[in-house]
Amino acid sequence: MEQSARALGLGDREALSLTLAAEEIFIYLAEGAASDQDLRIECQGGGHEVTVIFTAPSHTLDLRAFNITSRSITGDDEPSAELGLLIAARMVDRLRFSQQGGEFHLAMSKDRAYPAADATPFPIPDAGPAVTIKEPDAAELHLLLQRIQALPSGRLPAEFATTGKVVDMAAAGVYQAAVAVDAAANPGGGLLWRRQGDRLVECYGPYLFGQSATIARRLLDRLLGSLAKSRAVGLLCRYPAPDLPADYFEALGTLHHQAPDGSVTEIPAYYRQLIEDAGAIAWCHPEVQPFLTSEYRRLAFARTQVPLASSGAMVDPYSVLTAAFNRPAGEVTLRPLWWGADALANLSAHVRVLRQEGFYDLFFEMDLGQAWQGHFTPALLATGFRPRLILPNAGQGDTLVFQCEAQFETEARP
Repeated sequence: MEQSARALGLGDREALSLTLAAEEIFIYLAEGAASDQDLRIECQGGGHEVTVIFTAPSHTLDLRAFNITSRSITGDDEPSAELGLLIAARMVDRLRFSQQGGEFHLAMSKDRAYPAADATPFPIPDAGPAVTIKEPDAAELHLLLQRIQALPSGRLPAEFATTGKVVDMAAAGVYQAAVAVDAAANPGGGLLWRRQGDRLVECYGPYLFGQSATIARRLLDRLLGSLAKSRAVGLLCRYPAPDLPADYFEALGTLHHQAPDGSVTEIPAYYRQLIEDAGAIAWCHPEVQPFLTSEYRRLAFARTQVPLASSGAMVDPYSVLTAAFNRPAGEVTLRPLWWGADALANLSAHVRVLRQEGFYDLFFEMDLGQAWQGHFTPALLATGFRPRLILPNAGQGDTLVFQCEAQFETEARP
């Protein structure tokens, strides 16, 4: 495993961490598996990350260990079998669970380590009027990202803080970009985008450096042209730059952003439908159905809302949440990995821990195409989260984004 991780691009330290985490998971699953059960392990990736995927007939994991709030499983001083899970969860950067066709899948990803951005980067000459829109090579993309980092403080994706990571992600096909260059090939603006699943593309920018508004439109036209023959249904922009031509999009709604000085601003999110909306099912809890009905009507999306109902089936005792950190922006996005009866206590613990660590922009993304995720709704509302906007086709179905608004409310809501 360690040699495979190195061959796929991880450094010695990251490869060792991923190997140790995989060993802990393997030992735990092997001890709980029957002698005739198969356990498959696959190592894949390369460049910016490596992922190990375990596939077993069923899961015997104590899922509590995979929450960032977990400190001890047993609560005593005796080492437990679950301690290895706790160690494994801390050694990787991302986790993903799924259960399909009678099989349980656990994926663990480890990022390659990159040097921090240079505090005094090489000065880039100011660009003249842009004459060409093109796909950047690695060096041009590095210069574009360096210029983006030098812009006045704003909300950027977490990866943008590390130019090498974005360059590697572009080489792997995760990111694509267009750059506007002047006659001397100096970057005067740029736009990046990436797929979010099979049906949605998310863009970032466009970022302009002393260019006219026409260049922003040309960059977006380049992006739209590249999607003309793709399977993409929509184009999303959650990180709009000041020069974004808003008339290219429809407003989805806004999120609150709290600055270090306590001031609160609203960040808009935009969406552009690329092909005719074919409709979809949206599983919804009755407590958020009025919000969904209003938003779907406003956005003219054809959705069949199916209310959740309790089937009486057995529920796992423990839930699992994953946390995606954007430290430069001071925000954390929680996503459900597993539903369990302790959802309220687990979510409350996450909010408390993240507040103590200084994160005040807390979001929760719920995939309305997966019915089980809707069961988190009462716990979300009880801990101060409120539905803010819908991201069409951002998951298996639409994604409903909640934001923890307790810090913005002057009085308790019912």
